[in-house]
Amino acid sequence: MSRLRRRLLAAGLACLAGSPAFAVSASVKDGEPSAPASAARLSVSVSDGAPAQGDPLLVEVAATGSAENAVLLWEGTSWPLREIAPGRFEGLIGVDLLAPTGRETLAVESSVQGVRTRVEKVLTVGARRFAVQELSLPKGMAQFDAPTLRRIREEAKVLEERLQRVTRPVLWQLPFLPPVEEYRPENFGSRRRINGEPRMPHAGVDLRLPEGTPVRAIADGVVAFAGEQFFGGRSVVIDHGGGVFSLYYHLKEYSVAEGRRVSRGERIGSVGATGRATGPHLHFGVRVPGGRVDPSLLFALPVQ
Repeated sequence: MSRLRRRLLAAGLACLAGSPAFAVSASVKDGEPSAPASAARLSVSVSDGAPAQGDPLLVEVAATGSAENAVLLWEGTSWPLREIAPGRFEGLIGVDLLAPTGRETLAVESSVQGVRTRVEKVLTVGARRFAVQELSLPKGMAQFDAPTLRRIREEAKVLEERLQRVTRPVLWQLPFLPPVEEYRPENFGSRRRINGEPRMPHAGVDLRLPEGTPVRAIADGVVAFAGEQFFGGRSVVIDHGGGVFSLYYHLKEYSVAEGRRVSRGERIGSVGATGRATGPHLHFGVRVPGGRVDPSLLFALPVQ
């Protein structure tokens, strides 16, 4: 090839490389860059790289420049992040209390300076020891006729459909606020045996308090459910955006309606004994991207 032809070919390739049709995708895996040093970069940190079953995790993301459309990829689903400053984002994920142990990959994707960029982080999920809770209940509270079973299944279906919604914008901010002043949780994840028969694990905590004790929202959000359930009695579920929900069961009464915006610390009801309850208490649960997590650990997440 002549010197002139080589020069023309090099010039043509340089022009093509500058065209939007030849945009580059950069990738970083566990902190090891696979793109040139000049490429757009993302960095990700997780509050715990070796979480246990039932742990919530704070994910923090930083970009080298302007970043858009940042999302978390966890458990096969894309979740929105909350922008806390230009080029900085945070999100919540969790390890379900029944999740298998072993290695799991978290990924973050964003357009950084016009380049679609991805970073991955491998987490090692460990086992957690849960208590076994033996309960003795009257037959009418443990065995159900066909109409009651249909009601239970229908209520569970409706609630699960609402808990599957991924809404924007992300409304929660750290720190979260405990739902009651005197927060003394019990029984998260306990493997329940009712009248000698194994049942589903307890997916929240119990807070034993006098009837009428005020219950408040743990963060800003929108009421996704407010109504009566067979098991939960008078119940409220708040959608905090980005796949984060808080659940409040066995209320004596609730003072919010579905679709209403609520603020962190706002009173939403009071402790009661409605539904299948043996005495006044609040069942309090949290769902985050990944599943059911220990609510108490949510209040211990680091605040920047």
